[in-house]
Amino acid sequence: MIRRDLYLKKLEMYTGRDVVKIITGVRRCGKTTLIRQFIEELREGGIPDENIIYLNFEGMIYTYFTKTENLRDMLSEFIHQATGRCYIFLDEVQNIANWPQVAAELMNLFDCELFVSASNSSVFQPDFASALGYRYVKIDVYPLNFSEFLEITANETGHHEEEGVELLSREELFREYLQRGGMPGVYALKEGQSGKDYLSNLYSAILLKDVVQCNKLRDVSHIDKIMEFILSHIGETFSPKAVRDHVKEQGITISVDTVYSFLDALTGAFLLHKVPRFDIKADRELETQEKYYICDLAMRNAVMGDEGAGEEAALESALLMEMLVRGFSVYVGKQGPSQIDFMAVKGEDRTYLNCCASVEEKEAVKREFGPLTRIRDNYFKMVLTMDRETRINKGGIINYPLPDFLAQG
Repeated sequence: MIRRDLYLKKLEMYTGRDVVKIITGVRRCGKTTLIRQFIEELREGGIPDENIIYLNFEGMIYTYFTKTENLRDMLSEFIHQATGRCYIFLDEVQNIANWPQVAAELMNLFDCELFVSASNSSVFQPDFASALGYRYVKIDVYPLNFSEFLEITANETGHHEEEGVELLSREELFREYLQRGGMPGVYALKEGQSGKDYLSNLYSAILLKDVVQCNKLRDVSHIDKIMEFILSHIGETFSPKAVRDHVKEQGITISVDTVYSFLDALTGAFLLHKVPRFDIKADRELETQEKYYICDLAMRNAVMGDEGAGEEAALESALLMEMLVRGFSVYVGKQGPSQIDFMAVKGEDRTYLNCCASVEEKEAVKREFGPLTRIRDNYFKMVLTMDRETRINKGGIINYPLPDFLAQG
């Protein structure tokens, strides 16, 4: 596995601070591997093994300690036997009732650092922040982005200079990335194993463990129909009413509130990412007609068993995940009757991005550049395409190759 330096640096930055480090992300995106890499860094830095404890609460061996008092007693005993500061890692901590109370007590009584991970948002239990005294930081981990794909596949045929083998272009590598996806487990498969089977099984596990069981959902007979609609409309705005009507056409009656509940559960499992709309002129977030994107497009294609999402939906999906990795909050921009694919916000900064296959045709230039030129502010604006070079420059707004933008990491 590659080192996921972006996330390791965040862990390093917060180590030594009096906060619980909460690592979140969709199941099998690499959280456990990240923790193990960080533990190895601690060892290399001189921290003795007896000062490090790692518990994974999805393993049968630790199920006894999911009870609050048992976990507290066990960790207290460990700390008493150590010398100096202790480093405690609790993997899949959402399985522990009242974990914030245990964490707060340990931090108040002992010299220790706490790191926890979770595959769904139930880790943020009611009043968890106040229980921790607001001493926490959230670190979001995502599937591999394109630059990490280039690193993890660097030794594969066509990915590096090799006698008698033609190098793949950046565009060809990007299309391979879209096909194989960003879930790290795909790249650990043995020869002959199917990535599609792996992703389809992973998808089922996420639905069962992090959507249905985690949220104690009872009637799940319609979840496949809801997902069928969402996965068929990646990158499109729609309302929960449209989902309800689709399910109704299949002979199943559900309410709009039920759709909302499932959407919350699906985003809470980090399987889907919700991108709300933002009215740029009014400078406010809108409450309807948001977009949803799946965390890994290859997973979507494996589940649907079709020819895959449309090209522009695929490009948007890769761009969205990249902007999330880079730490941006992302919105769909509303500019009058027009739409901007993404308005990415970080602090006081904004970036407006449109994304399409090509701007060779005049109609595409008008469609992609027009809404951007009408935004009357000085924030950065760009159109990202699969064209291999910059063709258009309208008042400083250019088109730029999407694979090159993503490869910058």
